[in-house]
Amino acid sequence: MDGDVLMFAQVMTVIVTSTASFVAIGLGARVLWRWGSRERPAREPMDDDRLQRLETAVDTIAIEVERISEAQRFMVGLLSDSLPARRERAGELAAPERSGRVITPH
Repeated sequence: MDGDVLMFAQVMTVIVTSTASFVAIGLGARVLWRWGSRERPAREPMDDDRLQRLETAVDTIAIEVERISEAQRFMVGLLSDSLPARRERAGELAAPERSGRVITPH
């Protein structure tokens, strides 16, 4: 047999064996995954009292978040109203500097 043909046969044997091994590993993993996921732990049904407490807690959190956002809007309004008055007193109400830099929010 020619040396090139023998080398080609060896390379193809390695490639076919590697591909078959990867496919077998993938199928084996899938079978094991399905076999392991068949047993599901029993879940306790949620009773009405527990569900009511959870609903009350979520409503309370929503109200508190709304209060926080309203307070933040109020403080931003106060600060934006008082900021130009301080600048006018200090004489800092000049045109912004043109340094070529742009400040972007992150």
